[in-house]
Amino acid sequence: MSKNDNVDKIKSYIDDILGTKSSLRNKLTSKKSREKELFCEILQNLQFVNGRTMGMKHDYKINMMDYDDPFYVTIENLLKLHYTQEQQNIINWWLYDKFLPTGEVLMLTNKETEEVIPSETPDDIWNLIQEHEKKDTK
Repeated sequence: MSKNDNVDKIKSYIDDILGTKSSLRNKLTSKKSREKELFCEILQNLQFVNGRTMGMKHDYKINMMDYDDPFYVTIENLLKLHYTQEQQNIINWWLYDKFLPTGEVLMLTNKETEEVIPSETPDDIWNLIQEHEKKDTK
């Protein structure tokens, strides 16, 4: 049974219970969900662009950093408008320091428990900065 068949079945049950025709629609995304989606897309794109710039420098000896720098400054300034310094530090660490040119990957650990803190994906970084947002509002 497909998802549409299940939806149609549920709709018919609702119609029977209410005794009238009803309609179902997909849940609208919340502002926070949309913000998370955009944040993750931005981090993925920044990581790609930074990797491309570094690859051009390494592989072809073409330094695009001077060209790209105004774009990075603009993006950093936009981040300053929206995130605290601690949140910006987490974002910048993930973008520029976590993934080393040697292929090694740095890990975040909790200083008290020495547990590894998930930081592999933009989703993980989103969750981390949300935790810091909650701490800052307390």
